[in-house]
Amino acid sequence: MPVMEAYVATERAARYVEQLSSHFAHQPGGMRLLDQQPGELLIDLGPATWQIVAEPDRLVLRVEAADAGRLREASAHVAERVEQIGRRDGLRVDWQSVGEHPA
Repeated sequence: MPVMEAYVATERAARYVEQLSSHFAHQPGGMRLLDQQPGELLIDLGPATWQIVAEPDRLVLRVEAADAGRLREASAHVAERVEQIGRRDGLRVDWQSVGEHPA
């Protein structure tokens, strides 16, 4: 499966994970929370999954999809959402391809 990762610098990573957890509890646009651990979420985006991990000084974002086209769409959607909720802090998502991973 194609995978992309982004590292988003912020001192408030845990707060963003908490905010996103509350947001996805309502299943916006059919997206749903698959798993939740302290400081970590796994979101079903339909054609892709999105993992969010809070580290002390950054958010780690990981998107996996069945194909490159869906990966591009999902990663653009994720970046837009993260940058929107983090606009006051100037959050910026810059994706890096990490290649293919076995299903």
